[in-house]
Amino acid sequence: MGRNGEEPYITMRMNFMCLEELCTVIDVDFMHKKIYIENKTDDILHRAFGIVEHPDWKRFEEFLESRCFPRTRAHVKEILRSMGLDSYDPLQIIEKTGGRMAEDKQWIEIIYMQQ
Repeated sequence: MGRNGEEPYITMRMNFMCLEELCTVIDVDFMHKKIYIENKTDDILHRAFGIVEHPDWKRFEEFLESRCFPRTRAHVKEILRSMGLDSYDPLQIIEKTGGRMAEDKQWIEIIYMQQ
């Protein structure tokens, strides 16, 4: 049962990793715009949401965008086109890149859930 009594419609799980260590499990309910997390590490620097234990949808969207190249990056349209994307959509970018960034060792494994 989801928070506030509604049944969650979890259609995606994201495993936020640091190298091979699972740091945060994020279950995503797109229908209700809710996420449910479980931190697997005590190292707040490796957690997807740091010290925040119950992130809201806005914070989730910010997290996704933080795992992408900036919207304002030079030649962004060409970069998106080379990825097969028509627009800047952080989730679609992460599906292509695994949320990998040049400056760290963290990445995101996406698992699509059966309903």
